[in-house]
Order: sequence, then structure tokens, then C-alpha cells
Amino acid sequence: MNQELKHKIHSIYGQLMQEKKLMQAWSKVKANKGAGGIDNITIEEYSKNENENTLALAKVMQDREYKPTAVKRVYIPKKNGGKRPLGIPVLNDRIVQQAVKNAIEPFFEKEVFHKWSCGYRPDVGVERVLQNILWNLEIGYNYIYDCDIKGFFDNIPHKNLMKILNKYIADGSILDIIWQWLKAGYMEEGKYYDTISGTPQGGVISPILANIYLNELDWELEKEGIHFVRYCDDFLLFAKTEEDITRAGEIAKRVIESLGLEVAMNKTKYVDFNKDNFKFIGFEFHHWRENKQGKKYFFVKPEEKSFKDFKRKIKQATMKTLTLNKEEWLNRVNPIIRGKTNYYLNVYKAVELNKGYGQESHCNLNCFSRDLHSIDMFVRRRLRICMQQKHPNVKKAWRLNKEWNIEYFCKIGLIPSNWWYYNKMYNYTMEQYIERQTEKNKKKNKKYIESLKQRGIKYYTEYKINKMKEVGAWI
Repeated sequence: MNQELKHKIHSIYGQLMQEKKLMQAWSKVKANKGAGGIDNITIEEYSKNENENTLALAKVMQDREYKPTAVKRVYIPKKNGGKRPLGIPVLNDRIVQQAVKNAIEPFFEKEVFHKWSCGYRPDVGVERVLQNILWNLEIGYNYIYDCDIKGFFDNIPHKNLMKILNKYIADGSILDIIWQWLKAGYMEEGKYYDTISGTPQGGVISPILANIYLNELDWELEKEGIHFVRYCDDFLLFAKTEEDITRAGEIAKRVIESLGLEVAMNKTKYVDFNKDNFKFIGFEFHHWRENKQGKKYFFVKPEEKSFKDFKRKIKQATMKTLTLNKEEWLNRVNPIIRGKTNYYLNVYKAVELNKGYGQESHCNLNCFSRDLHSIDMFVRRRLRICMQQKHPNVKKAWRLNKEWNIEYFCKIGLIPSNWWYYNKMYNYTMEQYIERQTEKNKKKNKKYIESLKQRGIKYYTEYKINKMKEVGAWI
């Protein structure tokens, strides 16, 4: 809800005086890792005397002498080529922020947040976003308003945010601390700058403050009967007609502007899913179509940039300058493969959850097998090059590919993304995968040789045969 509560959350500051609560907060900060703030104290350094440090922090809180420090401004690359500013607090500030988050989050989860707000919340995320999107598409809500808020984290008006927090929090000391965090400013290249608006991305408290602020939008959409799903500052509206989606977009724009924010028109569009595709949270949703039997379906696959990022991470993990054994190489690439492929499996999980509520699915889940095969070939190619340093007796070209083939890599423990994806959905065994891919590769190679023959090109030249005999690849 977004109405002022009669029974607000209170007695929060008292928890910050307890060393036990601060130690719990420190444990989470430590697990999340990250760089140090402007004092350059790292997590490793703080850990050496963590008990003394948290005890000293508890004493500061008990004496009510806590004052936030300015954050360190750093920049990370954005996907569009620009740079995103981050504000890195010092560790004591992160611990106190985490302690406040630990204290208020259960209350907001239970009493305040909307179920279709899915970003930066415990046990709520991509899976629920996809579940919502698929459900709306299946029941005919195929007109979509794809909206993005311009510079959201940087432009949240501080006074407006505090007014909203006052509707739910009765502890004045905590409200004062949050205000101090908002106004702490930042250091960049040795110079201090005031913070006029926004919550610094990089702070532990920022995501929950952002959700509290946009909770106003969520419940206004609910009041108007608009179907929606929100993932942080990106959201989709759904309607059954073009007229209804236009109305929904206008309402959302009005509410966003009333919050002192602005719609990013260059990233916002109306979509008719009967003929148009759209992208959200790393997936591309391909519009309704019919198969040869006249059955309607649509499909969802990862965006192309997701596959490029997959390969980029594999490339970073398989640097040719390193000399490792095969177990160490596998330990570098397997977590990447599992992580990426598990993300792709969220679509399948969402479909299955909706089926549990009686929703028939028309979503094709088998639409990017080739992309996964391409990833797997890239991984094996990178590993062959890297592993050759430890196995100089294995020659290049034919013998290298013959000895270190699909079966070899699977047996030493490499996880193929294609197998992992279909194994989780259909219990596809590794033996089935090896057999199928080996046969497919044989057919592909045979087809390639035949195409060369048709063009009058000889594949097995005398030179090639002699080279293959030299390395033992000619049998």
C-alpha cells in the first residue's frame, strides 16, 4: 500500500546500538565484498580486527556520535557505452546501512511492497518478472508500454523521499540518519561535491529506498486496475487494447512526474505483441505467430548481447598467458557456464510455475539451442588453446581436435551449456548429449566435404594427408 500507516515501524535505532546486530550486518557486508571507501580501508583489513571494529562502532551508535562520511565516486561502464557513477561508502557506513536495511526490510516486505515489484527484493526477482509477463501475454494482454525512468537513482528528490519514508517509519533518529546519508556528498579526484538529489548507487541502503519511492507508482497503477510488472526503475504495463495501453501510459507518466521524475522517452515505447518484439531484463520476447499446423505460439530467448557477454566472460577466464592444469581451467569456466545458463532457465521455471496455477503455455522454450552450441564450441576452442601449454606433445589442428573432442571434455568435467539447459528441463543425459553432438558433427563435416566436391575442390589433398599422418590424425 501507499497510504500512511497508523502503526508505523519504530524502535529501529536501538538495534543499531547492539554489537550483535552490527556483527550480523558486517557479515553480510563482508560476504558482498566490494572496494573500500574514501578511507581506503578494505574488507580484508577490517576483518583482521572485526570484533574490535564492530564493538567500537556500537559504542559510537550508543553515544549517538555517528556521522556518515562522503562516498567515493567511481565509474563503471554501461552497456550503451557510457559510464554509470557509483558511490562507495566507507565500511562503517555500509555496516550501519546494512543494519538499518535488516531492521526495516521485513516490515516493508510484509506491509508495504506490491507483489509485482520484483527488483532488489529477497526471494523475488527475474523468475517472478517472467512469470508475470508470460501470464499477461497468455491471457491476451498483448498491448505493452515499455517504460524507463530517466536517471532514476540520480534524480530522486530528497524531500519527496523523506515524506514517503515518514508515512511508514516512526523512528526520528533513523530518519535523521537516512537524511544524512542522502546529503553526505561524494569525493572525486580529491574534491568534495554536495549531493543535491538521488541515492548513491553502490550504497547498501539505496535499492530499498528506491523501491520505497517507486512503491507510490505501483499502488497508483493498482488503483487504476492496470496490469504491470516492475524491476527497479524499468517497468512494463499490459492492456488488451491499444486505447487501454495509451491510457495506462498516460497515467504512469503523470504519476512519475508527480514524483519529481521524468520518463526516458528515448527508451520508452508502445508494443503490439501481435506483431512487435520487445526486450526486458536480458530477454527478447518474440511476438505471436503460427506454426504449420495453425497453432499459435511465441518464444523468448536471451538477448544477443547476453550471448556476447557469455563469450566475453569465458574469454577473460581463459587467458592464454596463464599456465594451469585442466582441473583449474574447468574451475574457471564451469561457474560461468552454470551461472549464465541458470539465468536462461528462468523462463522455463516461470512457465512451470504458471502451469501450476492452471495456465496453458504457448511459449517455445527450444529456440536457442544453436546459440548454446556456439557457446560450447567457443569454450572448447578456448580450452584447447590454453591446455596445449601443459600438453605440448598434443599437436595442433587435426589431432588436437580429434583427441580433445566433445566426449573428452565432457568426461573430464566440462559442463556444456546446451546439455545443462536441456538436462534441467527434460533430464537430457550427458551420454545422450555426447552421442547426439558427435553424430551431428560427423554429418556436418560430411556435408561440408560434399559441398567442396560439388565445387570441384579437393578436401583431402596430398599435403593435408601427409600432415595428418605426421601427427597421427590419419587413420
